[in-house]
Amino acid sequence: MKKLTKNQMIIGASVAILLIGGGTTLGVVTHNNSVHAQQVAQTKAHNAKVKADKKAKAEKLAKEKETAQQKKVATLLASATANPSDTSIKAVNDAIAKLTDQKEKTKDTDLVKGLNSRLALIKKAQAAVKDYQAHATDANKQKAAQAAITNLKDKNDQDVRAELQKLFDASNKQAQDSAKAAQTQQSTSKAAEQTASNNDTQSDVAQSNQEVSQNQATSQQASNAYQVPATNTQTPSYAGGNTSSNTGGASSNQNNSTNTGGNTNSGGTTPSHPGGYGSIEDNNQAENNAGSAGTGNAINKKPGDKW
Repeated sequence: MKKLTKNQMIIGASVAILLIGGGTTLGVVTHNNSVHAQQVAQTKAHNAKVKADKKAKAEKLAKEKETAQQKKVATLLASATANPSDTSIKAVNDAIAKLTDQKEKTKDTDLVKGLNSRLALIKKAQAAVKDYQAHATDANKQKAAQAAITNLKDKNDQDVRAELQKLFDASNKQAQDSAKAAQTQQSTSKAAEQTASNNDTQSDVAQSNQEVSQNQATSQQASNAYQVPATNTQTPSYAGGNTSSNTGGASSNQNNSTNTGGNTNSGGTTPSHPGGYGSIEDNNQAENNAGSAGTGNAINKKPGDKW
């Protein structure tokens, strides 16, 4: 074998050193590249995990929030169902608007529609009862109020219905009492009118009787005014003598005279008294006779007469 020279040995050593150094460098570079790749993969995996965790956490929070909101809607629905009102139904609608589950949202919205229908019937019944309270004697308003109360058929509206029925019954009783009072007053008025009419009739009868009595008294007084104060009796004698008798209550005068003038009534007919009883002629004759009696019959005294 040919012995290597010194230069060849140096060159060979240098090449060997280069080969060994290059391999080492290559190995270091390869190692570094492998470590970096692992680090990148780990970073990616970590980031993916973080992202996944965040997503899961967000989904969990959203689900929890949805569940809480659904519970809130259910609570508000229960309150509005027990006592529907504009305020309670508005609260339900606001809560439903925050739901993300469309299925739950649709279901709850349909329940609210039923609440709105019930509330409309309750308001109608309340208005009808209030109107009837103001016009308790109106039969049409009475029927409308009772019909509106009867339409409250939901089991959750029984308390409202009972309260409205109580108010209706109170107004109805008031109307009946008012009608009875009016009927009693009308009967009393009729009785008073009848009594007054009877009193007027009795008063008219009494007044008529009084007038009749007064007229009779007046007629009696008028008749007494023409009554002869003394009685004059004349008895004519148809045998030729005329006998007269005057009774004045004070004295008596008899005058016997004979009618010689030839005027003798032989037919037996008694002469009539001129004017009749109570006439002016009788009154005058009575006054003359009374005067004669008062003066001692001086007027009728003749010469030769005996007293």
